[in-house]
Amino acid sequence: MQRRMFPTKSDVMHTTLASDADILRSIEAFRRRHSIPVTTFGRLAVGDANLIANLKNGRELRRATEARVRKFMAEYRPASSASSTQVAA
Repeated sequence: MQRRMFPTKSDVMHTTLASDADILRSIEAFRRRHSIPVTTFGRLAVGDANLIANLKNGRELRRATEARVRKFMAEYRPASSASSTQVAA
């Protein structure tokens, strides 16, 4: 039996789809945890308000874009509200 040295196109497509589905699940969990609207997430993460809608419609992320999304989620710190820092007079 001859062993394949390189992945076939279907192997690559399957891997890409699984990866894109994984990142979409991660994004959705992150958005729910931080109550961030769909378009706001895309705009803050990569400057594309349609990021999530496009992913749901089959867009495949480039590695650099995926890295930017993951970095945004890892480094995200919610802004503290001004009202919580004010002291009542």
